[in-house]
Amino acid sequence: GDLAAMVEQCDYVVVSTPLTPSTKHIVDASVLKAMKRSAVLINVGRGPCVDEAALVEALKSGEIRGAGLDVFEEEPLPRDSELWGLRNVLIS
Repeated sequence: GDLAAMVEQCDYVVVSTPLTPSTKHIVDASVLKAMKRSAVLINVGRGPCVDEAALVEALKSGEIRGAGLDVFEEEPLPRDSELWGLRNVLIS
């Protein structure tokens, strides 16, 4: 919807929303696909606002340039998360 249309124009998308039933996975595969290939996603809100599996796929495929993540769907981020091994991810 409106979010996908908006992110098409953004170089950086910053997620800072609280977690509510309407914001869980607000950034999903469709939003990630709408982002520029050169865009960076930054999540400083709540981890579950971003569909982490879809994000991993978007990062691995080059669908988006990178991500800066301070929050995760599961915290602390599990040691076996693919996010740890991605060169285009900054984890704080």
